[in-house]
Amino acid sequence: MSSSCIRLHERKDLLEELQHETAANDQLVALSSYMAAAGNQTRMRILYALWRAGQLCVCDLADIFGISQPAISRHLKILRENALVRSERDGQTIYYSVCPDNAFSSGLIGLFETGLTRTIKLSFNDK
Repeated sequence: MSSSCIRLHERKDLLEELQHETAANDQLVALSSYMAAAGNQTRMRILYALWRAGQLCVCDLADIFGISQPAISRHLKILRENALVRSERDGQTIYYSVCPDNAFSSGLIGLFETGLTRTIKLSFNDK
């Protein structure tokens, strides 16, 4: 391991095990992808709005957020590619909803349902 470390006890077995687990863990890669997709403020707000409404179309979302339909479509594309939202066509209109089959979006729904999102505060001095 590192020759410049000043640790008192090297836990070589644990370090090798963790090195293997983190390198070969597809779930961590998927989780990182989900977090990157949902980590954008607009996309998180879209997910929240979809959860609250059940389903919305691009026009609805554009009206809610005051941004263009192409911008909303780009955000939805990222969410769709990560299986965080699903779409359903009704005539010429496509409606979007949060995908409950995805464990990550199910976790977000749980946060939304419990109201925990109202208690989250951005603070660098938590004590």
